[in-house]
Amino acid sequence: MGKIIQVKVPEEIGVLIDSDPLLKNVVEKIVERDIINYILTILTMDKLTSDSTLTEGEILEIDKKIKKAVRERIENETRRRYE
Repeated sequence: MGKIIQVKVPEEIGVLIDSDPLLKNVVEKIVERDIINYILTILTMDKLTSDSTLTEGEILEIDKKIKKAVRERIENETRRRYE
């Protein structure tokens, strides 16, 4: 059996989850899967970047370029749809 953790949710959601065993089971499975996937993603990214020599400034510059390219692509696709 794995480690049990608690997740804080708004009171209204907690009442709904507690009142329906099926809903509670579904929520538990979704949260468990998402937490595992998130942690594995972080560990993978840490492993992939462990030997990186990039500075924080270089990383931020790459981040800006990627976001700009994505924004431009979405804008171009949107324009083409409405022309």
